[in-house]
Amino acid sequence: MATKLRKFSRSRLSKFIAFSLTVVLITASMVMMNLIYDSEVNPEVLFVENYVQSETFVYGKLSRAVRDVINHFVNDTESIKPEPEYLYYITDGEKAKYNAGLDDILEHEKYLYLYENEQWSYGENTYKNVQSYVHDEFTLYLVFTEEYMGQMQMQWEQEKAWLLPIAVSIVIAVVFSLLCIIYLIAVTGRKAEDDEVHLSPYTDRIYSDIQLGVFILVLLMWYFGIEGFLRRFRYSERTDILSMYQYFVLIMTGILTAITTIVCGIILLSLVRKLKAGRLLKHSLIYSVFSGISNFIRSFFDDSRFTHFPLTKSLNRRQVIFTVASGAMVFFTFLFMLASRNIFVWMLPVLFEGIIIFWYFNENNKTFEKINQGFQASLKEQMKSERMKVDLITNVSHDLKTPLTSIISYVDLLSKEDLPESARDYVSILAEKSGRLKNIVSDLFDLAKSTSGNLPLDMERIDIRRLIEQTLGDMEDDIEKSGIRIKTTLTDVPIYIYSDGKKLYRVFQNIIGNALKYSLQGTRVFIDMDVEDNIVNITVKNTASYDMDFTAEDVLQRFSRGDKSRSTEGSGLGLSIAESFTWACGGSFKVEIDGDQFKVKLGFPVVG
Repeated sequence: MATKLRKFSRSRLSKFIAFSLTVVLITASMVMMNLIYDSEVNPEVLFVENYVQSETFVYGKLSRAVRDVINHFVNDTESIKPEPEYLYYITDGEKAKYNAGLDDILEHEKYLYLYENEQWSYGENTYKNVQSYVHDEFTLYLVFTEEYMGQMQMQWEQEKAWLLPIAVSIVIAVVFSLLCIIYLIAVTGRKAEDDEVHLSPYTDRIYSDIQLGVFILVLLMWYFGIEGFLRRFRYSERTDILSMYQYFVLIMTGILTAITTIVCGIILLSLVRKLKAGRLLKHSLIYSVFSGISNFIRSFFDDSRFTHFPLTKSLNRRQVIFTVASGAMVFFTFLFMLASRNIFVWMLPVLFEGIIIFWYFNENNKTFEKINQGFQASLKEQMKSERMKVDLITNVSHDLKTPLTSIISYVDLLSKEDLPESARDYVSILAEKSGRLKNIVSDLFDLAKSTSGNLPLDMERIDIRRLIEQTLGDMEDDIEKSGIRIKTTLTDVPIYIYSDGKKLYRVFQNIIGNALKYSLQGTRVFIDMDVEDNIVNITVKNTASYDMDFTAEDVLQRFSRGDKSRSTEGSGLGLSIAESFTWACGGSFKVEIDGDQFKVKLGFPVVG
């Protein structure tokens, strides 16, 4: 039962319903309070039963009436304007001001207020605590008629009858909205599966102080927006029936309140989740800035940045000591200059500064020497490891050649025997796979020799244009099988370079073969050649048949292939061998990828 209840209370639907209900209740409360403001109903009607005992009457009508009558008498005005709803008689023994005779006033003695001999006397139904200044020599009779007070009491009760259900609705809405808010605060960030706090990947990524700033800004915008509407309405004409503008104010109050509640609610729940996760303060922009500055300053003294680098750690510590000590010597130099005119006294800090500088550079030189020794040792170890890998590849390739040659020979002998049809298929597959293995071993052997610098070269003056044409002629069968057309743009005259023709033949064979394998059907392979600044540039360009989601550096790695599906035969060494042979022959090798275009660029110095 508890598990089911937890699943229900922590479900997204329950949270959404509670949040939506909160927005609706708060919005409804604000609209109803605005309606009360527009109706000009005094909330005092809810707490005071009789109009005559209300502050609205005592401090409004009654006090103003006493003040007006006294001002009328003192200033000797003809009458009180507008015509008052009460009867009065005031005299100082010599003159009198009144709007009714004493007999008429005493007929309404239930609501009589009499000031005589420095004391107030009250009628049966009056509020017996009038706080109004009256001169001692005055005698004042003031009374509100039963008819007027009855009308006001009836209006008072009508307003109470209208306001009471609205006030009860507001209280209920506020209570329920508070309960929903408490529920949302309790379950936000929680899931039914566990009790861990789960932060939102969207709102909770915003810094806490920025969220708080937005929260306050939205509340201020809501306040000034509502206040602006009410201020404008305050100076407009009011009637018993709500005007179109008053309806507009109510609608805008609801819209502004709903938007504000949604935004502030989302921010509040985000802050609560961070508080539960212990990240409220740590995930703030101010904390991040000051923490970064603090860590940076602290790192100069606790060497935390150099935990794994002991030599760099000692350099950093020495730098801090040197900076602090040098600053202290400068301070003492100025202090001694102010305290004494003796030049020898001035020289004491300078002497210590010289000792500090000598110690600093001497110790740094020792550390730099250790760093250089470590660097050289690391470089030697790296070169040794590289040589071991090359030797391993060379030895393995060499050891594989003898048994592989025997396998190929025996396969060739088997192919000449009179064998059943199924056996001939097996022999054909063996011949194909052994031939491929022979090519891979040969590629490994050539790559190992070129990488180790032991590649034998037969350097001579060759015509590179003719070499390209010869390579294309020898690969004519492969070109025809691929169905790819090759378009060449070569120079009109021979271009001579100093290189190894056999190695360059292998370079062009690998590059063109690679282009034929991976070109999109129906496209062409372009081979362009031009001379610029005494450098002959050869570019082989093709359109790939697959998405090239790799870089030029990736495709030059050994055993790397652009076609990730590996649907074609190959070792993945073709471009790597071509690059090694090109550099060994004195040229430059570069791969460029531009969308679906794959380019290989070669460059060689031209010789006369």
